[in-house]
Amino acid sequence: MVRVELPIEGMTCDHCVRTVGEALQAVPGVRSAKVSLQDRKATIDWDAGPVARDALAAAVARAGYRVPSQAPNPAELVHIRPATVPGPAPPAPRSVPPPLPKQGSSPPEKKEILLDIDGMTCASCILRVESSLAAVPGVLSARANLATNQAAVEFDPARAPVSALIDAVGKAGYTASLAEAPEHAGTALAERGARELARWRLLLASGLGLLLVIVGLDFFGRDWAATLWLQLAAATVLQFHVGWPFLVGAYRRARHLAANMDTLVTIGTLAAYGSGVYHLMFDVGHADHARPMDLMDAGIILTFITLGKYLEARAKGRASAAIQKLLDLTPPVANVQRDGQFVPVPPNQVSVGETVLVRPGEKVPLDAEVLSGQSSVDQSWLTGESVPVDKGPGNEILAGTINGQGSLEARVVRPAGKTALAQVVELVRRAQESKTEIQRLADRVVAWFVPFVLVVAFITLLAWGLAGSRWGEGLAATVAVLVVACPCALGLATPTAILVASGRGAELGILVKEAHALELAGRVTTVVMDKTGTVTLGKPKVTRLLPAAGVSADELLATAAAVEILSQHPLADPITAAAHARGLKLPPAEALEIVPGQGICARGQAGALLVGNEKLLSARGIAWTSQQANIQALRADGQTPLAVAAGQRYLGLIAVADVVAPHSREAVERLKALGIKVLLLSGDHRSIAERVAREVGIERVKAEVLPGDKQALVAQLRDSGEVVAMVGDGINDAPALAAADLGIAIGSGSDIAVEAADIVIVGDDLRAVGRAVVLARATLRTIRQNLVWAFLYNVLLIPVAAGVLVPLGGFRLPAIAAAAAMAISSVSVVANSLLLRARKLS
Repeated sequence: MVRVELPIEGMTCDHCVRTVGEALQAVPGVRSAKVSLQDRKATIDWDAGPVARDALAAAVARAGYRVPSQAPNPAELVHIRPATVPGPAPPAPRSVPPPLPKQGSSPPEKKEILLDIDGMTCASCILRVESSLAAVPGVLSARANLATNQAAVEFDPARAPVSALIDAVGKAGYTASLAEAPEHAGTALAERGARELARWRLLLASGLGLLLVIVGLDFFGRDWAATLWLQLAAATVLQFHVGWPFLVGAYRRARHLAANMDTLVTIGTLAAYGSGVYHLMFDVGHADHARPMDLMDAGIILTFITLGKYLEARAKGRASAAIQKLLDLTPPVANVQRDGQFVPVPPNQVSVGETVLVRPGEKVPLDAEVLSGQSSVDQSWLTGESVPVDKGPGNEILAGTINGQGSLEARVVRPAGKTALAQVVELVRRAQESKTEIQRLADRVVAWFVPFVLVVAFITLLAWGLAGSRWGEGLAATVAVLVVACPCALGLATPTAILVASGRGAELGILVKEAHALELAGRVTTVVMDKTGTVTLGKPKVTRLLPAAGVSADELLATAAAVEILSQHPLADPITAAAHARGLKLPPAEALEIVPGQGICARGQAGALLVGNEKLLSARGIAWTSQQANIQALRADGQTPLAVAAGQRYLGLIAVADVVAPHSREAVERLKALGIKVLLLSGDHRSIAERVAREVGIERVKAEVLPGDKQALVAQLRDSGEVVAMVGDGINDAPALAAADLGIAIGSGSDIAVEAADIVIVGDDLRAVGRAVVLARATLRTIRQNLVWAFLYNVLLIPVAAGVLVPLGGFRLPAIAAAAAMAISSVSVVANSLLLRARKLS
């Protein structure tokens, strides 16, 4: 047995790793396959015999990824060496280079850019663009999106310059250009959509006008000698003006021996137009000529298809409205202090550390820390808070939020491309570019769709022609087959649904990193929740005040706060905060003394002021045993009791605990209503974890769990057949987030947790987890509906258009009706996706 190391390009997530591994495992001769995302390679144990590298590469390609055809440096070569197995291993074949990678060789640099692509019209275009980009040496992955007409490319700039990427797209028959920078992307996207809509509107108006001329002459100008020639002139302008985008697209594809929707439309309409010209030229002397495929038919077909493209462009504009709103949140200029005065400067030209002025009513241009001024800021776009938040010196303000009535001077803490808003936009964009597993299957089918339709059209023509020399009817049926086929619907089925869903999620504070995350979220059966900072607020608070007889609650709290305000202990903040919230006047205290393992004490007017446990009181001779039952009950409930005394007088108990977040119970109930099992996971004491679980309604609890054990528990659940989502916010949650089928990070948590997750919840509202599941299920349902409709539409109508029902006494679909059906098919898919915008998720 030998071991093979195979470089893999295009992997971006753990799902990619599993997909590649399964594909390689299915190749005959492979004993085991381990895939590494970090190293971008697969290590394969191969049974004795020649290694079929081509078979391995083909398996990877079928899975949607790529094995480089040539390795540019030793680190990327395929190596074969004896595997580590018991017994002697056979030597490696001589034909394969034996050298190992050079020590210290650095991995290739990775860069990602976004390209605007002109000329994509259907799913086959997506595949051609992606294939052309993937073929460029140094390209790691390429994802094209028909809904946005863009392609995201991850590549090594040392091997693949941007010009090579643009040239590759050009050679495939399309036009590529570098997309606008993120700060201008909203305006650029809107302008691009407006131009596309205006173009189709103009062509539609031209088509309708010319069609009216042709129809009007047919009704009112029958006696005019020049009528037919005027019709020919109008039809010719319609064919080559309104049909120009399709003609150009078909020509570009033909130059590269390829075909797409433009090819089908062009051949179909030219056939109809040519038939009309033929009848005009050769049947003009016949008074009863019927012209079954005349100039009017060609004009109507093109006009219907153009109407469909216009409605599709409108619907796509609405689908991308959410991302455009996010992109446009940043103001075009920032008022920056330079040379003693504030001057307007584009945000991307402002450096970290510079001071910006945010006037009343203005949008905050960059993430910054307030230096001076007081105001309230509307940050609902990010946190969902309906009430503006007060901001003053030391507080952070975020790009895209709206300032209230006061002016703020603030120091920039993050550049334009790294703001919270920029990160949100990047996550949404990545989700919209990514593909679900079901779309990968559709892509493989679509690769053969247009050639299949061309073959069917040719067979249709031959069948009609050879069956009684009915070439005229055969031509009509052929045109109907060509124009009824709709690869556009197949190409739009998934990306429009993802586009709408990711935008809808972003509006609700649910950021989806990959489309595959939506696919997984829709299949989740168990949600594992971290306790601290996820189910709870992560900050201890005063939960109960138990004053002694003759002592008021205010006196108890004020005495404790007077001592705790001198301390740095974690429990000091909740006690002093509770006292300030009540507006209490604190008694004087000084000379703080820390008693390890017992508590703290200070000197006050009444003598020693004590805050701590029972040991502290016993050591000072203060009676506390009457409170033993209360202390034990609080501890059993997961709360921390603090005894308070002044002089030799016992004042009472203060209970402190990490309290449950406001909406946690509602969030758990929602998940249960969705049929999902919920498990609470915590490294805290069992009593504390069980108290929190009782409060929110979780029956299954795993407490006192170390970070590594969290990961193992998640893996164990997955092995048992559960589809697991892990929800967490801390650094110690990152391994479990990565190990789960679906990682969901609370956005207010650590950067590491957010990076490891597949879905990010902005803010700390746990109800968003249930909303994400509902959104995912609705999105998957919409994608399936779109694909089923697109496939069934083509499977049913193509044979009908070909005339298979005619021998059975049925009807043949006219070319005009076929064109209308094609337009309706694409529009219906986009319209169905748009329904996600109105979907109720709570």
